Amino acid sequence: RAADPGAKLCYNDYNTDNWSHAKTQAVYNMVKDFKSRGVPIDCVGFQAHFNSGNPVPSNYHTTLGNFAALGVDVQITELDIEGSGSSQADQFKGVVQACLSVARCTGITVWGVKDSDSWRASGTPLLFDGSGNKKQAYTSVLNQLNAGGTPVEGGPTGNPTSNPTSNPTTNPTTPPPSSGGTCSVSYSEGQKWSDRFNGNVTVRANGNISSWTATVQLAYPQVISAVWGAQASWPAQRTMVVTGGSLANGQSTTFGFTVNHGGNWSWPQISCSAS
Repeated sequence: RAADPGAKLCYNDYNTDNWSHAKTQAVYNMVKDFKSRGVPIDCVGFQAHFNSGNPVPSNYHTTLGNFAALGVDVQITELDIEGSGSSQADQFKGVVQACLSVARCTGITVWGVKDSDSWRASGTPLLFDGSGNKKQAYTSVLNQLNAGGTPVEGGPTGNPTSNPTSNPTTNPTTPPPSSGGTCSVSYSEGQKWSDRFNGNVTVRANGNISSWTATVQLAYPQVISAVWGAQASWPAQRTMVVTGGSLANGQSTTFGFTVNHGGNWSWPQISCSAS
């Protein structure tokens, strides 16, 4: 850094991909300690050498996100995945998805071009076969890169964070009618994490009703991963319909859901109808 103040100082290591592994935790604590003491560190590299005995872990995005949340960039520096066909392609896709989900994931380097050039050629771990032909893994990676995604700062963590929102605490989405026999809904945001947030909906009867239906409309690329307190169905990809039974005039009921926001923190649009 004395020779080049613009140089990026990165710690690069192997077998630090699985968030639950002791080595990953040790490196995480080391970087956390560096940051707390002002030791210069700009990024952390994950070599990402995978095979059947050490596949891409399901918590890979958590690993990248938790390191990024320390205030460093993260990079996948030596990616190769032994295997073939759709299984290999799905794992390459998962790695790309994990990087795209974290704002501070700034690069993916594949550790070679053709399988025959790889340091472990017998495992055919790259995107092109030994003759230079594109493999399923190549197409999978390209499609995921083209699909893109809006990353979130930091990434998925096990602990809630207080992401800012411009919305008020409650947000009536359907104004109460002047007479009975209908329903209205209000929405409030619950617990928040870097990759998702909880939403709570209160349905109120304005007059006696025998049943009610609430429609929750999400914005791209949001998806709902959990629902509680009511029966739900999905007539369209980003539309959830929740139904409930009779309510007397003035009575209310609540249900909740978790939104994986994909970088879009906007609140769902909610409407209600009754019979």
